[in-house]
Amino acid sequence: MDSLYQEQILALAKRARDPAGLDSPTHEATVSNPTCGDRVHLTIRVDSDRITAASAAVRGCALCEAGAGLFVEMAPGMKISDVATVRDGLANWLAGTEANTPHPQMQVFEPVQPIRSRHKCVTLAIEAATKALG
Repeated sequence: MDSLYQEQILALAKRARDPAGLDSPTHEATVSNPTCGDRVHLTIRVDSDRITAASAAVRGCALCEAGAGLFVEMAPGMKISDVATVRDGLANWLAGTEANTPHPQMQVFEPVQPIRSRHKCVTLAIEAATKALG
């Protein structure tokens, strides 16, 4: 269990604890995990079909915060059309059906792979992004 909360994951989780939020978002969504009670409210600013900024308000575990922190970090510059592809790639990699992560930094979640009940914690923020942009 200690490997689930390794230093890199905790650092990502800290990034999701920005109380300032995002001024003038163009898109937003809230997604919850009814199994554990995690909740992510994601705000996104889009210009010309690309994400220019993202912010997350998370009520949940460190894995949920870390997933949100990583998405907020990697989102600027991402094309809207790539968000669902990244979400699916991450979910498939966590499930073991894809060999590689869609983004190298996602490798930090390798300790979560064998614990299926925690996959949703990691993917909740990108699911919120998909909902917001859908």
